Amino acid sequence: MVRAWPCIHSGRAAIMEGNIAVILPIVILMGGALVIYVLTRALRLSNKIEALLAILVLAGALAALLNLVQPLNDLANINDLFYGSRQPGGILFFPNIVGVYIGVIACFICLFICAYSGEYLSRDPRFLLFYPMILLTIAGLLSMFFAADLFNLFLMAELTTITGSALIAFRFTKEEAVKAGFKYLVMSSLGTMTMMLGIYFIYRGTGRLYLTEIASMTNDFTRIGAACFLVGFSIKAGVVPLHTWVPDVYHHAPSAVSGLFAGITSKSMLFIMPMIALQLGMTAQELGLYLMVFASFNMLVGVIRMLTQQQLRRFLSYSSIAQTGYLMFTLGIGYYYQLPSAYAAGLYLLSIIAFMKCLAFLTAGNYEYRFGTGNINQLMGANRLVPLNAFAFSTALAGLSGIPLLAGFTGKWLIFTAALTAGDAFAIAGLVIFLVCTVIGSIGYLPMLVKQYQRSRANLKSLEKNQLTVTSTLWIGVPVVVLTLIVIVTGVFPTPWINLIENVVSLVAAV
Repeated sequence: MVRAWPCIHSGRAAIMEGNIAVILPIVILMGGALVIYVLTRALRLSNKIEALLAILVLAGALAALLNLVQPLNDLANINDLFYGSRQPGGILFFPNIVGVYIGVIACFICLFICAYSGEYLSRDPRFLLFYPMILLTIAGLLSMFFAADLFNLFLMAELTTITGSALIAFRFTKEEAVKAGFKYLVMSSLGTMTMMLGIYFIYRGTGRLYLTEIASMTNDFTRIGAACFLVGFSIKAGVVPLHTWVPDVYHHAPSAVSGLFAGITSKSMLFIMPMIALQLGMTAQELGLYLMVFASFNMLVGVIRMLTQQQLRRFLSYSSIAQTGYLMFTLGIGYYYQLPSAYAAGLYLLSIIAFMKCLAFLTAGNYEYRFGTGNINQLMGANRLVPLNAFAFSTALAGLSGIPLLAGFTGKWLIFTAALTAGDAFAIAGLVIFLVCTVIGSIGYLPMLVKQYQRSRANLKSLEKNQLTVTSTLWIGVPVVVLTLIVIVTGVFPTPWINLIENVVSLVAAV
């Protein structure tokens, strides 16, 4: 369906034209956020009703995203798949198959998060803003993938900064949560300011904001701009040494928010980064080298720091830093050696990390919700009281550590084969660091797994006495069970998912 109408921009009419289906997922998410806020405020809806409304909006956005798959397969007419204004200063959206794929994963993750929060936020009277902020965060993320002009990209990056800060500091009565939210606001704003500096250099060198036009006019100014965008996205992705916000944010934000950020939001920046940098004059080899070098720092810092952690969510925070390194290493191999199989491995790794990390944070949050503590030493024997949660948390940790027959093992095997395929000394050196970090990480995961099942009568009595709630409802149970099944099934039967991702990568190569 094609629509065209005038809008006022820079004192004159700019024609918005193209296929409305391109922006329909974004419109559904943003419009849904507004409608949910207004309805909940006007009708004083309960937390559970608001969660249901958010789930319906996410389902609509998911359907709209899937509706873009067929047009994106039509390579002959793919250049007609856009929406916006091509006039100077206009905004323009071009969908791409990677953005659609990651958008689908993000919507699925948010379905689980919103369902979980229907119970998890029942003790928080400020639930009104939570679900609209979740929807706006995903809308901003999706818009960053679809944005074809730098100014629109900057605005959407700012949107994710603002909504992310609000979600992290959601429990504003807790001082640590406010500090974490402020730290994220400062660091993420520094990232977007660096992007704005990059836009200045790019516009000075080309006088253009559209990426397709800039790609044919690259010069020293655009390459400086590419470096600025690289730094900006690295901050938002938590790349060492720009990772300092990660531990506090993932530890003190609501568990559902930590699952969203650690699972999909932050790591998605590693896929937006090359879409921008390569069009600004950076070569694939330069980008691949950057990713591979800094991947080693992420892997080492993450696994070493996680060994000393006792708080579940802080442990998972450093684990996330290491997994960002694994993902960077895989993508770095793909770009440096021009290996589509490595890029496919990166997409697969992003997908399974999203589900495993979401499961890990939701189950860790369930411990806090149930017992009021996230310290593993105080959760000894917790499996006696919450066996399902203990099993699900163990499944997530085992998957993240790379135990065979779980999703994480397949992801790490794909990294291993990609590095061997590259074959040169640089890739092998990175592979050695990866294998060492995998072993060290497994040592770190072991006590977190075992202590839930260790018998301690005194600790068990303390847990029984201090339970904040005795039963968990389906709102928490269903997301945890479904995520657990996904981690197990995709580990036992990874081939269909890998084939799907290879089809996505083949479309990227064909465009």
